[in-house]
Amino acid sequence: MRFFRNLLLTLIFMAAVGAAALFGYYRFRGGREIALINEGIALMEQGNYRSARQKFADAQQFENSITRRLSDDTLEEDLYRYAAICDFRLGEYEEAAYIFDKLLVLHPRDSSLLSSRASVYAATGNMEEAESLFDTAIAIDKSNYTRIYTAALTLREYGNEDAGTRYFQKLLAEHEKDLDPVIKGQALCFLKQYEEGIKVLGSIENPDMQTSFLLAGAWEQTGAHKRALKILEEFEEQIVNYPDMLNLKGTALCGIGKYKEALDCFEQALPLSQAGTALRRSILFNRIAVYENLRDFKKAAQLAAEYSEKYPDDQAMNRENLFLQSR
Repeated sequence: MRFFRNLLLTLIFMAAVGAAALFGYYRFRGGREIALINEGIALMEQGNYRSARQKFADAQQFENSITRRLSDDTLEEDLYRYAAICDFRLGEYEEAAYIFDKLLVLHPRDSSLLSSRASVYAATGNMEEAESLFDTAIAIDKSNYTRIYTAALTLREYGNEDAGTRYFQKLLAEHEKDLDPVIKGQALCFLKQYEEGIKVLGSIENPDMQTSFLLAGAWEQTGAHKRALKILEEFEEQIVNYPDMLNLKGTALCGIGKYKEALDCFEQALPLSQAGTALRRSILFNRIAVYENLRDFKKAAQLAAEYSEKYPDDQAMNRENLFLQSR
């Protein structure tokens, strides 16, 4: 009897050890998945969406029914949300839409998901659908003014400036007292109220890079090119990773006649910018203007023809294109 009892205890012990090892293995897998997600998020914050997307793809390899049970229930959904954001930023709109649509089946009244899906609609030129989803998200999350802010920025960025302006006006009309000063200053600047925007942004103590960038942009709009450049000089190393800042720096350099340096900024900014955005369009436009100022009319004419083919609605550039082709 003692032999059988000892054998039974041994078998139970071995099973327990095996179960513990199995649990530890899957917990390791879940831990590695979380580590990859965190690495991906850090890369997103740096604007490196391509590398971040790869981290999320690697993390997806750890997804299985056991790791989901051992970890937070929302882990898998968060992973796919981050992946979709990267797809969106990389211009892979079909992939982003697919993920957001799947998540919205699970959470049809998630205002964040609705805003994200609306952004994809805007990026693909479906402005009516974009506004409709933005309005739904705003109605669900009435106290959260960032929903209005996101709608304003997104619609403006993808070419619907009138709608973007309406949302910025709505933002100030309904939430001005509650607004973060950075958002308020940005809204004022986008509404072309630059002097008021400068007052708000200039009153912020120890401004971060985003605040300084907005302030520099406001000064540039008032014609204070040197003042804008002075602010941007503080972030010389970081600017090379941000196409909007490079574009602003190039514009300010044009304002003081430094066209070759400005061209370098536009050339650096172009591959970093997202296709289909107002920023990409601005960079292309500014690059043509620089070549004209450098009196390289052949190159300017070539780029103007390409621009007019891509943006046939730009009447000012169409006229400029006709002029350049005749030189």
